[in-house]
Amino acid sequence: MNETLSSFLGVRPGVTALVGAGGKTTAMLTLAEELAKAGKKVIVTTTTHMFLPEEQRYGPVFSPEDTAGIAAALERTGLAVTAGPMDARGKLTGVSDKQVDNFLTLADYVLAEADGSRRLPCKTPGEHEPALPAKTGLVVAVLGLSSLGRPLEEVCFRAELAVRRLETQPDSPLTPEQLARLAAEPWGLAKGSEGRRFVILLNQSDACDPADLRRVVRAVKETSSARVVSAALKKKEWKEESIC
Repeated sequence: MNETLSSFLGVRPGVTALVGAGGKTTAMLTLAEELAKAGKKVIVTTTTHMFLPEEQRYGPVFSPEDTAGIAAALERTGLAVTAGPMDARGKLTGVSDKQVDNFLTLADYVLAEADGSRRLPCKTPGEHEPALPAKTGLVVAVLGLSSLGRPLEEVCFRAELAVRRLETQPDSPLTPEQLARLAAEPWGLAKGSEGRRFVILLNQSDACDPADLRRVVRAVKETSSARVVSAALKKKEWKEESIC
């Protein structure tokens, strides 16, 4: 594979926010490793909650106020993880816009997980979601293709909202066209992306019938100008999708 995930997604210096479900953290850490390996300084953080990354691989988690520690880690490895204290569920808590602004004085790239999904493969945002940093330049909307063909109530975070917005039933199997709407509708993962660059990352392509993937892409392209990238992130495989 010649191209990196960051090049397919169009990641640029500044703030990239990842929203959705089905691979946000994996995508974020993949991007962080790529960019750090390329000699860039990268901060990984969250504005909501995220699981503790593997310390041996990504280093310790720094307090957002520990500027000296973050700067030293960036000098050593090009990568620093920073977030608020751990909550009762064992997840790291979010940082503020002011703290993100400070991160931009230390690093070339800030990658922020800006959405929650309870580890389900798809979601639709609630009233106060996503929690995009004010200076977000790129929004990456992640959805898991393993959700296709399964009951909406089993695979979708905030399924009750998705049922109303899609005008379907909780036990109805999720169709490719419905997944495309969850990704691209203004009430879906495109919410808050107005005036920002927006790209859709369809993860778990290795768990999806190619014909269904084509249907998702076709349905997205009928209503959105967003770039669509499919991936099997755990296998480090990805490609840009177009209508054949």
